[in-house]
Amino acid sequence: MAVRYPKINYVEEVMREGMQIEDANIPVEAKADLLNALSETGLKNIVVGSFVSPKYTPQMKNIEAVLARFKPKEGVTYTAMIPNDRGTERAKAFSPPLTLKRGKGLPRLMVHQCDVFARRNYNRSQMKEMSSWVKTVATAKANGAKEAGIGTNATFGSNFLGDFSVDVTMTWLKKQHELWDAAGIKVTSVSVGDPMGWTHPAKVEEIFG
Repeated sequence: MAVRYPKINYVEEVMREGMQIEDANIPVEAKADLLNALSETGLKNIVVGSFVSPKYTPQMKNIEAVLARFKPKEGVTYTAMIPNDRGTERAKAFSPPLTLKRGKGLPRLMVHQCDVFARRNYNRSQMKEMSSWVKTVATAKANGAKEAGIGTNATFGSNFLGDFSVDVTMTWLKKQHELWDAAGIKVTSVSVGDPMGWTHPAKVEEIFG
C-alpha cells in the first residue's frame, strides 16, 4: 500500500534566516547574485529577507538595495517577512515582484518555541506572542473565517536551548488548536519553522508521520 503524506509547501529562507547569522556587511551585489542564483534552482517560493529595523537585525539594513538589483524569475513567488505597518510601506515599492502577505490569507496562531530567539530577533517574548492569540481568534471569527492555521517556529531545536521534543511541539499546537475549536473555526494548516537548522528526516517523520 502506498504511503500518503500531507502536501508540503517548501519555502526557501536562506536570504532571511540564513543571512541573519552572517556578517552584516556582505556586499549588496553578492546578496543580489545569491538571490538570482536561488531563482534558477527550481525553487517556487523564496523569502527575500525582512523589512525590519536594522537596530535588531543589521543584516537586513540594505534589503531595498538588494531588491533593486536582483532579477525576478517568472514562476517564482517572492515574499518577505513583514512584522508591522512600517515594514509594509517599505515593501510596497517592490510589489511586484514581491507578494505582500501581511494581513492576508489564512488566520494563524504562531509561537517561537525558543524564547531567547524570539527576543533577540523580534524584540518580543514568547509570552507576548501568546498574549495575541485570543485577539487573533476573535478577529478571525468576527471576519467570518471558516478555516485557520496553527504553527511553531524553532520547532526542532535551538542553538540556545538545544533539542525540542515532539511532545513540546505537540503541546504548543494543541493549545492553539483548542482556541480555534472553541471559536468553531476548523484548523486546516500546520506551519513549522526551523531557523537554526535542527531538523532532520526522522524528526519530520515523527511529527507528521
